[in-house]
Amino acid sequence: MELLTKIARPRPAGTIQNMEITDYIGSYLEKLGYVMRKVPFKCKVWESQDSYLVIGGNKLTLHVNPFSEPFNGIRRAIFVRNLEELERVECEDKILFLTEYLAKEPLQPKNYPFYYPDEHKIIIDCLEAKKPCAIIALTGGTSMSGLKPFPLIEDGNFHIPVASLDKDIFPGIEDKVTEEDIELSIVSKNNIVTAHQLIASKEVSDSKGTIVICAHMDSKYNTNGALDNASGVAVMLLAAKGIETNRYNIDIVPFNSEEYFDPQGELIYLEDLRKSEKEISLLINIDTVAHVGSKVAVAYFNFNDKEQLELDNIMNTCTNIVSGQPWYAGDHAAFVFGGTRCILISASDLFEGCLSYTHCPKDTIDLVDEKLIENVAEYICKVVNDITLR
Repeated sequence: MELLTKIARPRPAGTIQNMEITDYIGSYLEKLGYVMRKVPFKCKVWESQDSYLVIGGNKLTLHVNPFSEPFNGIRRAIFVRNLEELERVECEDKILFLTEYLAKEPLQPKNYPFYYPDEHKIIIDCLEAKKPCAIIALTGGTSMSGLKPFPLIEDGNFHIPVASLDKDIFPGIEDKVTEEDIELSIVSKNNIVTAHQLIASKEVSDSKGTIVICAHMDSKYNTNGALDNASGVAVMLLAAKGIETNRYNIDIVPFNSEEYFDPQGELIYLEDLRKSEKEISLLINIDTVAHVGSKVAVAYFNFNDKEQLELDNIMNTCTNIVSGQPWYAGDHAAFVFGGTRCILISASDLFEGCLSYTHCPKDTIDLVDEKLIENVAEYICKVVNDITLR
């Protein structure tokens, strides 16, 4: 499928690949008769090279956390396991190793506008107050991606250098961490560039409102992002081609800069809605669909009983579409919490295996079932063309 091959390559916001794919999507939608807007925004582009630390004569490879500041030097080190130890420790200008409770899961970016749990805020605030020269997070795997070790902090607004080290290595070096000076090299660079958010619109006369079809178009670094989320973008573009409604205005929105700390694309669109006072009748978000061997799961938010029954009837006429569980870590969440009707579309095995391929080099095009992409696009077209929203 040409759509997949065009999109499934590394494309973090602001990179050359991201710009090329933005232009490709814009051209595709313009040819379908959509009116395009291309809104610029500033973002960080990150680069990294081989990084390491030396303990007891052993050189260990580090995984630099995206958007980390650089560091190169020799320092004393200390490690902490929990918040109580972190609050007591004196570690200014030392290398701080974080393990156990403090490195159990990725920490949300500190200025993320949609979700920042108090537990994470306390840890981040304490780290910044303690002023270590660098942080080494001893992490393992996570159920939310295929990365091992996972990055603890992916935040361009966090200015302490940070890298991850596989926690399975730590027992062999634990005794040496505080015994001697440690050589540390974190090679990392951030550049400010301009990226763009696309908004494609098609209006009808005597509209009953606007239906939004969206999928985030960017990827993490070092992955082709085929499942997450070239699959969703391909569905969105196929659906944009098949929609025939004359009752609703249509907005096609490939959200940019979704994967990291600064969701500029969604913020731009939310501000556009505020200024235009546009009434959103329905938002459909497609994120990580069409995993080989799975089906397609749909979840509903904020529909009344009659509308939900109508959606169930449409689903039952479609191939490989099943009812799924709601989740909120996506572009639909802000709209759901604002009371907008939303449909979330993702792989039926998202939390039973699919996510283990995402955010890493394993997320390649051979994991995507092209027939399922067609099934999802057909389902979306049926919903948009047939549903009656009260």
